[in-house]
Amino acid sequence: MYRMLIVDDEAIITDGLFEVFENLKHLELDLYKAYSGHEAVQLCQRMRPDIVLSDIRMPEMDGLQLLEKIRGIWPKCRVIFLTGHNEFTYVYTAIQYEGVGYLLKTEGYDRIIQVVEQTLADLDSELKAEALLEQAETRLNAAQELLQRDYLNGLVKGQHEGKDINQRQFGELGITLDADLPVLMMLGRLNSIPNGLSYSEKSHLLFSIRLIAEQYLSTHAETAHVMVDSTDLVWLIQPRREHPAGYDGSWEALRMFVMGNVELIQAACRESVGALISFALDDSTVSLDQAGERFSMLNMLVNYRIGQGSGMLLLDKHILERELQRPARHPRESKHVRLALLDKLSDALEHGQKEEFGRLLAELTGGKAELDMQHIPSQELYFSISLIFLSYMNRWNLAERAAANTELNRLMKPCSHSSWPEAVRFLASVGSMLFELQNVEQERRAQTIISAVQRHVQQHLDNPDELSLVRLAELVYFNPSYLSRLFKQETGLNLSDYINSSRMNKAMELLKNPDVKIQEVAERVGYNSAANFARSFRRYAQMTPQEYRVSLTSQ
Repeated sequence: MYRMLIVDDEAIITDGLFEVFENLKHLELDLYKAYSGHEAVQLCQRMRPDIVLSDIRMPEMDGLQLLEKIRGIWPKCRVIFLTGHNEFTYVYTAIQYEGVGYLLKTEGYDRIIQVVEQTLADLDSELKAEALLEQAETRLNAAQELLQRDYLNGLVKGQHEGKDINQRQFGELGITLDADLPVLMMLGRLNSIPNGLSYSEKSHLLFSIRLIAEQYLSTHAETAHVMVDSTDLVWLIQPRREHPAGYDGSWEALRMFVMGNVELIQAACRESVGALISFALDDSTVSLDQAGERFSMLNMLVNYRIGQGSGMLLLDKHILERELQRPARHPRESKHVRLALLDKLSDALEHGQKEEFGRLLAELTGGKAELDMQHIPSQELYFSISLIFLSYMNRWNLAERAAANTELNRLMKPCSHSSWPEAVRFLASVGSMLFELQNVEQERRAQTIISAVQRHVQQHLDNPDELSLVRLAELVYFNPSYLSRLFKQETGLNLSDYINSSRMNKAMELLKNPDVKIQEVAERVGYNSAANFARSFRRYAQMTPQEYRVSLTSQ
């Protein structure tokens, strides 16, 4: 779903265009409108528009000034200007910018729709990112790339001392960050990988994702990135030393810029390489010598799945503290040494990978049927797996619920099992139970989110600004695209259809009272004119508001 902002100082033009595109459901546009350049800039500071359709001549801030502001915040945004016959000086200046088009106001709605449709097609093509994937594959020397990866991997896992974090070291490794400045950290997790990929093909996939992210972030940010396991990529982000005009280069501006572009990165990865990625973006900076602790928090945050948990953008680490009602703990002690398979088993449980968990558990415990529970190696393995379970339950406050479903006291009593196969069956049953609790918790969180959104909609039917997808996403700390998908997944309805039906149902209730004028009904369900309300009501109820009111008296 793309976002389009319509800007004109004449309300009749703005509202008319808004209504035209609102009725073009096949375009799947998330629409916004503003009645001045200043109002448009304020909206752009809150959300990232993909297309701005704007009058070029407006008082106080004209279209060219608005263009400068937009490009300073969102360089990839497309702008289409509506012009008069005598404004070609403005047009000539505007079309010097890449991604800027123009239309004559006299050309009519059909031509405007055609140009918007073509712009949407161009945006779809860009998301394929074919050109992006072909750029700069040999920029770094192979040896330096390997050393840089190992160094950054140690940095995000907290393995480097302060003396090893300095500008000289960064320069030798080709890391473009300033070692004396803090960083914003972002963790991306690959939710789905095409089946049958070899190691080299998977490496190429991750490299492609890195290139895509760099293309979208490099205009405003300096970045360093590292793969920390087979599915996770970590970015360390700082403002560029030289930033574009109209962009203040602050940490908050950088965070808003990254947050807006993550949606484009997700879409480009999905379209061009078939990869679905979830992101956790930190809400504050961290010094490089504390990066390990912050990485642990982001790792836990991206594991905080809601609904199906794919394609998320989570922004606020305090959501964990509110949910768990205690300070969030590290997902696991990164310095604690474990066997490779046990580590993978823990990750599979944490990531909700049930099939992989079952395969790893079978690999760990298979071939030991001859061992009895008095055998020290079998007890050691049993305790190691039990500790993974207990650690997981403790982190997510599941112990009480888990105890209601199984005999947890047996996890620390290997000798309570008469044989190793019996002990393995018990461990497998505990694992299955934890995955069932995961599913229940994910659905509970999803329902909590959906209920909050529905409640907000019902309470603000009179205020369209409170019902925009961006505003609703802000309330629940999601990116708009994921909220839209989650709402459809959980309710079977598009969010826009739910909002529209809620407004119409409220209108029907109000129309039952003959003392409430139709203009007042329109205002109380968020319409700025009775005419717009009547058209929408007729599409929904197959009759006008007045005809509906009359039908009530005849029953």
